[in-house]
Amino acid sequence: MNQRGTIRNMGMGYAGSSLTSKEYINFLNPAGLANFKGKYSDSLVKFDVGFTIQYKTVTGGGISSNSNGANINHLAFTFPVSKVYTMGLMLAPMTTVQNKYSYTSSVPNDPNNYSAIYKYVGDGGIYQFQWMNGIGITKDLSLGVTASYNFGNITQEASSQLITDASNPDKENEIGTKRKTNYSGLSFKPGFIYNRQLTIGDTVFYRDSTGRRLSIKKIPEPISFKFSGALEVFPDIKGTESRALIIRNPKNQLTLDSTLSKSTSHAYIPTTYRIGTSFEKAGNWTLAGDIAYTNWSNFDKNKFKNDSLSSASYSISIGGEWTPQSVYKDKSKGYRMHRLKTYRAGFCYSQTPIVVAGSRLYDYSASIGASIPVGFRTKDKPLLPKLNVAFVVGQRSTFSSDQVSEMYYRLHLSMTIYDKWFHKRRIQ
Repeated sequence: MNQRGTIRNMGMGYAGSSLTSKEYINFLNPAGLANFKGKYSDSLVKFDVGFTIQYKTVTGGGISSNSNGANINHLAFTFPVSKVYTMGLMLAPMTTVQNKYSYTSSVPNDPNNYSAIYKYVGDGGIYQFQWMNGIGITKDLSLGVTASYNFGNITQEASSQLITDASNPDKENEIGTKRKTNYSGLSFKPGFIYNRQLTIGDTVFYRDSTGRRLSIKKIPEPISFKFSGALEVFPDIKGTESRALIIRNPKNQLTLDSTLSKSTSHAYIPTTYRIGTSFEKAGNWTLAGDIAYTNWSNFDKNKFKNDSLSSASYSISIGGEWTPQSVYKDKSKGYRMHRLKTYRAGFCYSQTPIVVAGSRLYDYSASIGASIPVGFRTKDKPLLPKLNVAFVVGQRSTFSSDQVSEMYYRLHLSMTIYDKWFHKRRIQ
């Protein structure tokens, strides 16, 4: 399953489920969409579209192969319904399969000493169309729920091509199997965020020139502490799986695609639990951390249980962001003072549910990112559009003697556009 969230989260090591902001949409926890009661800081319509480009190298058993791909990360739109209730719609991939690996090896026990090319291709994914809702209950508590319709298909091919002529390796037909699974069904994600302001005002006493004792209340810049929780459940996912025999000729043309079997049932996808916490000085800096947990021991995709997913997975994400307060004002275009850039960095450690040759597969990644305002601000525009970017470098490996390792490089890009919701005109 994909690491989820906005480009902001990806730049902070995939952390930030406890954050609320008028400038970013919280995908990880729907409670982050809302204003806390009495703290109406967000009244903006937001449109956000993001993309991901990936390159990865897989090594193992003395064999190395590369693959690359690109996909939409999200397409989201949110708007305030009231001062404390915000609604949104989003289309995003839940899982993405993009791989193409091949290697050449001798055929075991072959008297002719022929070799063969072994190919593995995966393509497709499961997408979610989400209806997001967040509402502020009190000044310190917000709740939310997301209802999603999940749909899509995943195709996996495994084939081999015998090499009978070293000077012409594509002389023979390629023979293999194809497995295609279609998924559809609903899922739900409820969540909460608790907010607490850590700094409070101090009272300073002094005496004036007449000797009277007076007081002044000194209010420091607030630092907020937030704690959040969310879970995603998949009560009804339908899976239809078909298996077929395929043959391609030396020109890579499909000459046979014969269905061997077809089955339909309900797929069991486990619940994911996520908790998050953060410390934030609004408009200046943020530190955030998340923990996510999923028990895959009973994972069953359409009655074909995958034994390689044998236990629980978890991830620990830590990250932060910093917005330097170096504001300047151009007399000719005074609104350039709003061009504040935000910089991010983070780290993520994951124990995946995948077991390869008896060894657990682990995932480490580090990320950096930034948000850069673009365009020119006018009096009619509440905020400048933001270009958001995150770069993630990571490794998946079993860290064993017969190590299987995957190095990946991901570039995430998104654009966020803001506008006012039902701007009222004043009549003099």
